[in-house]
Amino acid sequence: MTREEIGRAGERLAAHFLQRHGLRVVARNVVLAEGEVDLLARDGASRVAVEVRTITGTHDPLEAIGPDKRRRVMRLAARLAADRVDLVAIRLTPTAAEFRWVRGAA
Repeated sequence: MTREEIGRAGERLAAHFLQRHGLRVVARNVVLAEGEVDLLARDGASRVAVEVRTITGTHDPLEAIGPDKRRRVMRLAARLAADRVDLVAIRLTPTAAEFRWVRGAA
């Protein structure tokens, strides 16, 4: 799989994961002039911007979301009037997908 294919697969998996946990995904790949938000979801009355990171190696996918990326996501979330920002980190293995969900992370 290419890096782009891994990213798209991760976003699909993250959307399903969040839906199984009670969130409603209302948009994917929301593009603004300053960048893109992977998922926009509703958690009850709260509007949630979601950054997704997917890896296939042994590294921690949360490490791929550094301070600059977190600040950028926060700015985009503010533009979208999101109440919070969540991070979904996914590690793909040959037999499974491992998820880490950090609510209100950025």
